[in-house]
Amino acid sequence: MKLLPIITSSIYQIIALIFFIAFLLGVLNIHFSDKKNYCEMTYMYEYPQFVKITLDENKEFPQYGLYAYSEGRYTERARKMWFDGIPVLYLPGNSGSHMQARSLASVALRMALSRGYEFHFDYFTISYNEELSGLYGGVLQRQTKFAAACISKILSLYKPNKYTKSVPTSVIVIGHSMGGLIAKRLLAYPSTISTTNISIALAAPLAAPAINFDWDMDSFYSAMETEWERINSDMNVKETKMLISFGSGARDLLIPAGLTASNDSDVNALTTSIPGVWISTEHVTIVWCRQLVITINKFLFSIVDPVTEQLVPDKNVQMARARQYFVANRSMFLNPDVVQPNATMLADAFWYEDNRRTYQISRPEIDKMTYLMIRLVSFPQNRFVVIESVNLDDKDWIFGCNAQYAYNSYRYCKQGTSLSELSRWTGADTNFGKRKLATIHLHDLIEKHPDWSHVVVKVSPTRRPVTLNVDINDHASRQLTVDVPSHFSLTRTVIKQETEPHSLYYELLLPGFNAIWQAYLLYVEPIGCKAEYHVSAEMQVPWAENQEYYHYFTHLKKSPMKLRLYKTHPNVTRGQDTTDHVKVVLLLDPQCKYTISIASSWYHVLAQSVRAFTPVLITYVGGAVLLIAKSVLMSLHGVGTCLSIHGALRSDDLKPYAPLVFVRVLITLLMAFPISSYLLDNASAHNYEMHYFIRSIMVLAAYFVALGLLNVAAAGVLFMMVFSSQLAHRMLFRILWRGGQGLAERVAVGLQKVPMVVSAALITLAPLSCGAAALVAGGAFYAFMISKMYEEYLEDYFYKLAAKYASRFCRAFRKNKKKDKTESDNSLVPKTETESVVVKPDDSVSTTLVQRKTNVNEKDKIEADKIVVSDDKEKNDETEENKEVALITNTEVDNKESSDKNDKEKNECDNDVEGDGELLLSDINFHMTMFFLWAVVTLVNVPALLTWARNFKYSMVLKPDNSRFPGLILSICSTCIWQMDGPRKNLKNYNFVAGVIFVVAVIVLTLGPLSLTYVNFGVTFAFALITAQQLFDTEEIDEDSQASQDPSQDPEVSDQTSNEDSDQEKSESKEEVSESEEKNECDPCNENRIYNVFKNLRDKFSFSEE
Repeated sequence: MKLLPIITSSIYQIIALIFFIAFLLGVLNIHFSDKKNYCEMTYMYEYPQFVKITLDENKEFPQYGLYAYSEGRYTERARKMWFDGIPVLYLPGNSGSHMQARSLASVALRMALSRGYEFHFDYFTISYNEELSGLYGGVLQRQTKFAAACISKILSLYKPNKYTKSVPTSVIVIGHSMGGLIAKRLLAYPSTISTTNISIALAAPLAAPAINFDWDMDSFYSAMETEWERINSDMNVKETKMLISFGSGARDLLIPAGLTASNDSDVNALTTSIPGVWISTEHVTIVWCRQLVITINKFLFSIVDPVTEQLVPDKNVQMARARQYFVANRSMFLNPDVVQPNATMLADAFWYEDNRRTYQISRPEIDKMTYLMIRLVSFPQNRFVVIESVNLDDKDWIFGCNAQYAYNSYRYCKQGTSLSELSRWTGADTNFGKRKLATIHLHDLIEKHPDWSHVVVKVSPTRRPVTLNVDINDHASRQLTVDVPSHFSLTRTVIKQETEPHSLYYELLLPGFNAIWQAYLLYVEPIGCKAEYHVSAEMQVPWAENQEYYHYFTHLKKSPMKLRLYKTHPNVTRGQDTTDHVKVVLLLDPQCKYTISIASSWYHVLAQSVRAFTPVLITYVGGAVLLIAKSVLMSLHGVGTCLSIHGALRSDDLKPYAPLVFVRVLITLLMAFPISSYLLDNASAHNYEMHYFIRSIMVLAAYFVALGLLNVAAAGVLFMMVFSSQLAHRMLFRILWRGGQGLAERVAVGLQKVPMVVSAALITLAPLSCGAAALVAGGAFYAFMISKMYEEYLEDYFYKLAAKYASRFCRAFRKNKKKDKTESDNSLVPKTETESVVVKPDDSVSTTLVQRKTNVNEKDKIEADKIVVSDDKEKNDETEENKEVALITNTEVDNKESSDKNDKEKNECDNDVEGDGELLLSDINFHMTMFFLWAVVTLVNVPALLTWARNFKYSMVLKPDNSRFPGLILSICSTCIWQMDGPRKNLKNYNFVAGVIFVVAVIVLTLGPLSLTYVNFGVTFAFALITAQQLFDTEEIDEDSQASQDPSQDPEVSDQTSNEDSDQEKSESKEEVSESEEKNECDPCNENRIYNVFKNLRDKFSFSEE
C-alpha cells in the first residue's frame, strides 16, 4: 500500500519512460529492419589519381581545393592541364570527401572507352575539408562562392584547337547531400547562371534542411529561393535549366526522402522507383551504388550531340532522355503530346490470337518472329488489359494496328504504332528474369483510334525462355478498396480470401493511409501452389511523384511487404479531406491462387515516427529544461528550497497539459494572423512534415519522449558525478596537466575556489576563437564544480548516518546500565523516596512514568498545606513577593553563569546537521538546473565547435560564428553564478521570472521544431534572466518576523506580560536549576557531538596526509 502513492505521484514519469523505451525500439527498427544493402560495388580498373588545380580563391579559402580526376595513363594529360571532354563538377556534402567522385568518374571513363565514343567526360571535384555543412549553415555561403570560382576556372582550362570540335560553355554539376543543395543554387547563382545548365542532386535536402540549427541556414535557403524566383519568372532562362533530384528511401537515416523533392526540379525520383535500380540506398552509398551510377552516366551520354561532342542544347531532348532513364510511365492512357513511332511488321511471321481473357504463354526459346494479337472489342469485361513479359528485350514490343491484311490462313498488320510509352520495367527477383509490364485501357484506344482492330505483342527470336501473361478484365472488379486496420488491432484483416483463377492483376486502394507515421504489413500467401511462383507488389503514392517502391514474394521469400510513406498527404497537413489514395499494384503468378491480407505494425509505426520526428527532440528537451527551471524557482519561492531534476519532472509544471495547451493556442494564432507568419518563414518553411507535427497529437508523444530522455539523462549525470567524479577528474587532469596527480588536484581545488579566473578565460575565449568552445569548456568546469559539491554532500551524509547509528547504540548501552543501577538503588531506598527522584530529560519516557506514579496521600498533604498557608497569605503577601523576586533573580544569575561556563560544549552539541545538509542539497539542485540549461545551449552549438576544430589550423577564429553571443552571454553569467554557493532566498520577483521562463518555454516548444535558433537564444535568455535576478533582485521583508523582533514599547503591556508569566516562572525556577546542573556536562551520546567528532577526525587525517 505504501507503493501506491509513489506510483500515483510518478504516473507521468512512468508514461515518459514507456515512451522513451518505445523511441529506442523505433531506433533499433530503422537500423536493423532494412539492414541488407542491395547495391553493387563499383571498381576502378586503374589506380585513381586526383590532380590539384590552383586558383586565386585559395588565398581566401585555403582549406578548400579543386581537383581533376584521372586514371592510369590519362593522369599525365591531367597534370599538363589538357582537357578536351565535357566538364562535370562533383560537390561533396556534409563531412564528404572529394574522393567520392571516383565511382561516377571511373564508370564514365570505362563507358567511353568500351563503347568507342569519340567524346568523354572530364570529372572535377572539390574538397570542402569535410566540413559539417549539413549541421552548420555558416559554411554554405563560402562553399558556394568557392564552387562558382571553380566553375570559371574549369571553363578556362578548355581552349579551342585543331583537335577539338567545340569548347564547352557550361559545366554539369553533380552534388551529394548539401553539395546537391549548392548544385541547385549554382543554376541560379548570379556569377554562374550562364555557365551551369544541368544539376543533379543526390540525397540532397532541397525542400528544407533535415535539422535547422542556425540562422545562416535560414539565410542560405532564403537567398536560394529568391534567386530561383527570378529564374522561374524568366521563361527564356528557365528553358535552359534542368534540375534532377534523387532520394534514397528508407535506408537513408540522415535525409528524409520527402525533403529531396523540390518544386523547381524537372525530375524528382527515389532510387526505389528508377528503372533498373529499384533499391533503397544509404546516404553515402548513393554516390557509389553501381546500379544508379550506371543509369546516371547512361543519361549523360544520351544527351551529348555526336556532331559537336557537347551537350544537346534542346531541353525537350534532355527531358525525354531523363524520363526514359529515371521515370517509369505508369499511365494506362496515351499522351496526345507524345509522338508515337510507327514500325513495319513482318507478314511471314507467327501470328497468334488467343480468345481467352486470362492466360499464360511460356516457351523455352523463340525461333521465329512472333506476334500475339489481342482483339479490341467494346464489351465491358474487355475494358482493360495487363500484359507482363519475362525476358523480352525489345524496346518497342507492343503496338496498335489494324489487322486487315491476310497472309496464308491468318490475318496480319503491315504497320503498327508503338505503345511502348504505356509499358515499363518492373522490379522483380533477378532469378525469375527481367520483367516488363504494360497496362492499357482498351476502350480508350477504340475511342481514339477507331480504325485499330488489335493490340499486338512482338516477340523477337531469342535463346532464353520467354513468358507472356495476359489478363483482360473490366478493371473495376480488380480494384479492391481496403479499410486499413486500426493500429490497436493485433490481427490481420483479410482483403481477398481467394483470388480469381489465373488472374494476374489486382489494385488495392488504401483510403486511410495518408500520414508519414503510419505503417502496415501486406501479406500475399499462395493457396495450393506446388510449383515455384513469383509475385511483384508496387506501392504508388499519387501525391509523391516517383516515390514508388517494389517488393516481391517467392517460394523462398515470404516476408510481408512494408507499407510506409515518405511524405504526408498535403491535404492532411492542411487539415483537409483527401481525394486520392495510396495504391498497391499486385502482379500475381497465374499458376496459383492467393489470400491477400493486411495488418497494422506498431513496430514500424515507431520506426516511421523516429525517422520523421527525431530532430524535434532537441527542441522538446530544451523546452522541458526551461519548465524545470520554472518549477525550481517556484519551489524556491514557496518552500525556500530547490527541487532536484527528478523532483521537478514530477511537479505539476511539467505536466503536459500545462505547456502543450498554450503551444496549441500559440500555433493557432500564428496560423490565423498573416502578420505573424514571418516567424514561420525560415529554412523549414517547406518542411510540411514539421507543420503537420506541430498541429498534431504527435507533439504529446514527442514531449513524453523528451521527459523520459531527461529522466535517464539526469540519472546518468548524477551517477557520473557521484560515482565516477574522481576517475573523471584524474583522467582530465592527467591529460591537461603533466605535473602529477597531487599537483593536478591542487590546481582543480584552486580553480574551484577561484572560479572568476575560469570565467575571465571563457569571456576572452568566446570572441577570440569560438563561442561553442567557451560553452564546452565552461560546461566541463561547471560539471566539475557540481561534482565537488556532491562529494561534500555525500561525505557529510555518510558521517551523519554513522553518527545516527552510533548515537542509538550509545543510548541503548547507557539505558541498560542505568536500569541496572536503578534496580539496585530501589532495593535500599524506600518507595516514597524513590518516586521523588528527579529523572534527567534524556530519559523522557522514565520521567513521565515516575510523574504518573505520584502518591495520592502526598497530594492530600499538599492540599492541606495550601489551606493553612492561605490563612496567613494576606498578612505576609508583601514579604513573600519580595522573597520570590529575589529567588527568581538568583536563579537566573546562576543559570546564566552555568550557561556561559558550558557554552562551548552546548555549541558542540546543538549544531543542526540536518539543516546544513538540506541547504547544501538545495544549492546543488539549483546549480544542477543551471548546468542543464548550459548543457542545452552547448548541445545546440556543437556543430559550430566541430566546424571550428576542423578549420583551426587555417584560422583560430570561426567566421561566421553563430555561437558567439550565447557563449559570451553564458560566460559573463558564470562570473556571478559560479561565485554563489546557492540561490538567494525570499527574492521579490521569483513569480515574475518563473512566468517569463514559462512564456519562453512555450515559444520554444512552438517554433523550435522549425528552427533551433529559438532554442539556442531562448535558453540563453532564461539563463541570463535567472542570473540577473540573483544579482540585482531585492529580498522580501517578512512583516510577521519583523514585528516579533521589535521590542515592545508599551510599559503597561510589558508589565502585564511579566505579571502573567511570573507564576509560571516561579513554578519552573527549581526545575531550571536542576536542568542547568544536568546540562553542564554534554551528553556523550548526542548525535551532533558524534558527528562533530567524525568531522574533526577527518580533518586531522586529511591534514596529516597533506
